[in-house]
Amino acid sequence: MIHPSWKIKDIDNENIAVMLSYPLEYYQKRLIKLGFSGKGKILLDAGCGAGHWTVAASFLNKEVYGIDLTEKYLEVARTLKKNFHRQNISLKLGKIEHLPYQDNFFDYIICYSVWMFVDKEKALAEFWRVLKPQGKLYLGSLTGKMWYPRLIWKGLKHGDFQLIWTSLQAIVKRIPLSPILVERLLEKQGFKILELGADGKIGQKNLKIKPIYNDKIWGIWEVFELLGEKI
Repeated sequence: MIHPSWKIKDIDNENIAVMLSYPLEYYQKRLIKLGFSGKGKILLDAGCGAGHWTVAASFLNKEVYGIDLTEKYLEVARTLKKNFHRQNISLKLGKIEHLPYQDNFFDYIICYSVWMFVDKEKALAEFWRVLKPQGKLYLGSLTGKMWYPRLIWKGLKHGDFQLIWTSLQAIVKRIPLSPILVERLLEKQGFKILELGADGKIGQKNLKIKPIYNDKIWGIWEVFELLGEKI
């Protein structure tokens, strides 16, 4: 169920509905925990989807830009922008591997539940290019090695063969990631790893956040996140 704080009716999209089931304040709190706020700061939501992170960030930063490949998601983002009268948001259709922004422009980039589905090295190169020196990059909801095995087990349990098939396809396409691989790719591109941890856990330790996703099963990551800095 979509939280009433978003001022929007129910949406016929499960992924968007899950994200919007959390209130606006929740995403603001997560951004504050990361340190992604400031009166003069400019933030990019790379793969912004329905714009929930984008709108939340717009209350905490000077300017916020959102880019996404899916027009139907951007339609929701535009509706949220309108509902909240956010004049400091700019939304654009496009790929995060080819960002239409100038060099050294952003203070912060968030990329939640998107990066593992694109050309990871090209996207990182673009993130590095458009970030200012010492700019921060947050990669959230990274799919770990236990995510799809859990979905396959769920599919077997409920007789959902479509879920089993799509999960197997994702494994073949090497969507699941290991923290070691992610850290290596970021360091190769010129990022310093600041922190890696469970969903909603990195950042200010005194600010507690309820995670959206579980972290590990039998000691193996299901979902994790990472904070990096351009050097």
